[in-house]
Amino acid sequence: MGSLIGSITGTTKAAKRAAEEQRRAADMAKYKPYDVEGSFYGDVAFGPDTVSYELSPELQTFRDYFYNQALGFQPTAAEQRMFSDISQTGADIFRRGAETDIGTAAQDYYNQQLRLLQPERTMEDIRLRENLYGTGRGGLGVSLGTGGYVNPEQYGASLAREMANLNLASTAEDRARQLQQQDISMGTGLFGLGREMSLLPITQAGSLLDMASGVEQMGMMPLQLGADLGSAAQSGRVAQASGYGQAANTRMNASLANAGMFTNLLGQAMSIPNWSNMSNPFSSGGGGGYGMPGTGTPQYGSTAFWKG
Repeated sequence: MGSLIGSITGTTKAAKRAAEEQRRAADMAKYKPYDVEGSFYGDVAFGPDTVSYELSPELQTFRDYFYNQALGFQPTAAEQRMFSDISQTGADIFRRGAETDIGTAAQDYYNQQLRLLQPERTMEDIRLRENLYGTGRGGLGVSLGTGGYVNPEQYGASLAREMANLNLASTAEDRARQLQQQDISMGTGLFGLGREMSLLPITQAGSLLDMASGVEQMGMMPLQLGADLGSAAQSGRVAQASGYGQAANTRMNASLANAGMFTNLLGQAMSIPNWSNMSNPFSSGGGGGYGMPGTGTPQYGSTAFWKG
């Protein structure tokens, strides 16, 4: 019955059209980014569920250059051995400084300095003796109150030499500590240098890769631009879709109202009793038929228009 009424009143067709228009309105309200072509950074295209971009030829050249340069910084086996040797040398020197015995190192330094001074002191002794012999003062001696005699000039030279030795001994320990610190500093520096040199190619390659990645990210700028344009237009699409949907609802509501009026009329007709049981006011006998008075026109029985 409902489908019959819908067909008669047109509401079925109106409902289908309204549903179609509502779907179209919903499709209009969907977020739709913009494809971008011809930019300096490249092109971008949005699909239903995917997005793709392509760098411009200029940026592709920069990107490939940085990538290729990064690959060229890979160190050779000989370079890697050299870096390792530098670090090992630094570690050995550092260990020598850390394990230094200050007392032994001070004595070694003192003895070393005496050995270095010995040739010069020997020449000084020779010159002094020649001078004393040449001037006839070689046999001159004075008493120091110790029961013996010494040459004053030889004594003065020996005293000055001992004072120098005493001063050298007093500075030997400080010098030993300085040498220890030099070993520690040099060892630390060489060890760090070897490690830094081994990491330098990696650092430089990483820097170049960052540059290449930066160029690659430039290709995504059209993607962001297309997304922003789609977002900017989204509110307009939603408003347009809302108006489109409201128009569809208005049309559907009008069709439903018309269908309601027709249904009410049918309902009223259904509430009327069976006309076959009603008396015909035009019948002379009050029976089941009626005819024209005074004629021989046959009498027709009452016809039922609707039976519930």
